[in-house]
Amino acid sequence: MDTDEPKSSPRVRIKRQRMRREVLEAARALLLAEGPDAVTLGSVSSRLGMTKPAIYHYFPSKEALTRSLVASLIDEEIGELEAAAEKAGPGDYPIGAVIRAFHAHYRKNLHAFRFVYGQLQLYLKPELGIDAEMVRSEITPRTRHLFDLLESRLAGPDRGKAERRRMRRLAFVAWMSVLGILTMIAIADGMDDPLLYSDDELLDTIVSVFEHATPAVVQE
Repeated sequence: MDTDEPKSSPRVRIKRQRMRREVLEAARALLLAEGPDAVTLGSVSSRLGMTKPAIYHYFPSKEALTRSLVASLIDEEIGELEAAAEKAGPGDYPIGAVIRAFHAHYRKNLHAFRFVYGQLQLYLKPELGIDAEMVRSEITPRTRHLFDLLESRLAGPDRGKAERRRMRRLAFVAWMSVLGILTMIAIADGMDDPLLYSDDELLDTIVSVFEHATPAVVQE
């Protein structure tokens, strides 16, 4: 009688999910501490005290690991931005809160920012699993969800379609603007050549521009 536990059993699935999380956490820790080049199957397996072939049971290739790591980092980012938008109270400007949350999230994690928004996406790298299909299937739905939330928070329940479209467009442009600021910060950091303006000056300027163009949260 075969006593081996079937691979599809709940126990095996739970163990597999736990190990995948541990592998991702190890990859994330290496990324934040040492940068994108440090994330390899060999370095991750060494950090976990596993053999490299054992990693293949959970991620069959570096491409698969990279895709999952990018997706998990974007989930972290969007979770913080959603929380910032939801916390906006009466008289607050959700778009300003989101701009500051985006900056705060990646300012302390520039390696993660480079990994998500640097060469991996600017120059799609199929050899690392970052291709157009990955962007469409895993990144775009996540960002669309964020902008659905921002549109709802900014426009409120009584605005017409035209005003909702305008609010969504403003939210997207605000997101692109702070993305540009972070890109310049990451470049300056890499070159050890500080920007002319401080982070606070840049953020105060961009926030004031978008807060003048969007309504505050209204007490219901």
